[in-house]
Amino acid sequence: MEITNVDKSLCPNDAIYYFKPENFWTQHKSTILITIGVLLLLVIYFLIFQISLLKKNKLLKDKEVHTLSQYRDLFNNMPIIYTQQELICDPAGQIIDFVTVNVNPEFEKIFVPRQKIVGKKGSEITPTRDFSAQLYIYNTILKNQNLCNTEYFNNSNKRYYDIFFRLTSDKKYIDIFCLDTTDIQTARQNLASINHKLAMSLDVANITPWKWDLNKKTILCDVNRATELSMELEEDELSVPDRKYFAKIHKEDLPSVLQAYQDLIEKKIPKIKKEYRVINPKNGEIDWIEARATIDKLDSNNNPQTLIGSSLVITERKKMEQDLREAKLKAEESNRLKSAFLANMSHEIRTPLNAIVGFSNILTTAENDDDKKEYIDIIENNNTLLLQLINDILDLSKIEAGTLDFNYTSVNINGLLSEMEHSMALKIHTEDIKLLFTKKQDSCFMHTEKNRLQQILTNLINNAIKFTQKGTISFGYEFPGSSIIRFFVSDTGCGIPQAQQQSIFGRFVKLNNFEQGSGLGLSICETIVNKMGGKIGVDSEEGKGSTFWFTLPFEATSGILKSKDHQETPVTEISKNEKLTILIAEDNPSNYKLFESILKREYILLHAWNGEEAVELYREYKPHLILMDINMPVLDGYGATKKIREISSTVPIIAVTAYAFTEDEDKILRSGFDGYTSKPINANTLKNKISDLLKNRILFI
Repeated sequence: MEITNVDKSLCPNDAIYYFKPENFWTQHKSTILITIGVLLLLVIYFLIFQISLLKKNKLLKDKEVHTLSQYRDLFNNMPIIYTQQELICDPAGQIIDFVTVNVNPEFEKIFVPRQKIVGKKGSEITPTRDFSAQLYIYNTILKNQNLCNTEYFNNSNKRYYDIFFRLTSDKKYIDIFCLDTTDIQTARQNLASINHKLAMSLDVANITPWKWDLNKKTILCDVNRATELSMELEEDELSVPDRKYFAKIHKEDLPSVLQAYQDLIEKKIPKIKKEYRVINPKNGEIDWIEARATIDKLDSNNNPQTLIGSSLVITERKKMEQDLREAKLKAEESNRLKSAFLANMSHEIRTPLNAIVGFSNILTTAENDDDKKEYIDIIENNNTLLLQLINDILDLSKIEAGTLDFNYTSVNINGLLSEMEHSMALKIHTEDIKLLFTKKQDSCFMHTEKNRLQQILTNLINNAIKFTQKGTISFGYEFPGSSIIRFFVSDTGCGIPQAQQQSIFGRFVKLNNFEQGSGLGLSICETIVNKMGGKIGVDSEEGKGSTFWFTLPFEATSGILKSKDHQETPVTEISKNEKLTILIAEDNPSNYKLFESILKREYILLHAWNGEEAVELYREYKPHLILMDINMPVLDGYGATKKIREISSTVPIIAVTAYAFTEDEDKILRSGFDGYTSKPINANTLKNKISDLLKNRILFI
């Protein structure tokens, strides 16, 4: 055996050699070397892995830094307002407060700097009402676990915002995003304003826009103005079957409407304009509609697919057109009646005027007293006839103008009809006719219009006298009911044929064209009776006579007539031989000449040309009575009377006026006059009125 590293020459030949035990290194050298190699490899791998991991971590950190940088840039530069708030809850889990933990620069630019809000509690910086509302929103979000949004208007910058609230996953924070929607809101408001104006325009014009789908056979229209449908629905628009749409059209108009639409569908015409009637199911009334339509869309075969149009309610226009047609007919009829009226009035006025002028000329040359008396009677009768004709024309003009006035007072019916019995009897110039007032009650006072009542009865009695040759004319009143009084005038004259009784109250209707009269009297009577709330009629049999009657509402009165403060009129004592003085205020020389001719034999006359002169003459001469013309220069009759009443409250003053209507009489009596006489002047009437006044004021001794 070869001994390694041992010099055998140094040892004996018989030396026995023993091997020394191997040490640890010798025994495990290879294992250790292998282990060291493996460990070295592991260290190298670990170092490589660590280096790789460090690189990855570095990359991740770089990415995170980049992401954070991007987030920071987004957070700082995004146009959306953002803030984050930490929630503070009580033990029950209810949010009781919050702390703002972060805001972005946009928030600071719009609202407040971050140092004024970050780290502050909401209860410290938010008004109580807004804080409570915000807590309510947060608790609602926490309870429902959902996103919430609301609208907000900032008064400081006058901007609108949509605010979105989002709860974080850990339920500890609320993210708040605010989006500026001012432009959207402004556009929305402008659109709403435009839509409102358009809707108002359509509503004012009563226009209903619609669209007809020919394939679906439905019509889409605005329900708010769907006159044809007349349905109460909540939707702004609705579709209905076209058959339902057309079912409301009047059956007489439906065929022509359908034909017009058919011509449009077949493209025979480019558009249609059709007027037709529809039935309103709510009240059953008829409305007029003007429809316009044209083709909207065509299909691939060039056939109409939809029609668009509008429906305009023209009911009022149709009424106006009808009114215009009726007005035109009335105007034509009025023109015809005017011509007939002028022709008739020409005849009626010229007839008495011819007698007046003719006999006035003859009177100047007449020598026989009987002939003169006859001519004077003829002139007076025709004067009366002409005056009545003029009064009828004036009444008719007031009726046409709608100015026929009524003054209601307490009227003694028995006294009025008794007076009429005596006055109307003077018009009967034959003993073959008797006029009788049939009294039904010992006393009858009622609230009515005295002058109009007298006018109606006078007209009816005049007609009875005109058409009665002999017999009796009776008039009076009766009570068919407790609140109605019925006046009547019965005669035994010629009567009225049945066929003419319906038209007897028309204008210019005369039973006998050869009898004098305008044919207006009964028409005026009917108008007056209707205005007073009554009815008028006639019962007649040809050859036996007629009874004209009219009813009025009856309202009984006490019969006590009001007087001026119920004061006794002072009496002036003068000598029987003294001649009384009358002051006549009249600016027309001819009219004064007439007064002079009537009164000069019995009275001393003073003449004033105007109201101011009348006042001065009264101060100087103190006349016993004054005749005062109403219309005078310088100072009219009302003004002169007022000044004279300041001097004397007892001197009798009679108004002389060309107007004799009810309202004129009332104004005269309220203005300090004691009475009035109307033009043309009747000599006997004037003398009687003067005599009656002087009897109550003068005591002859």
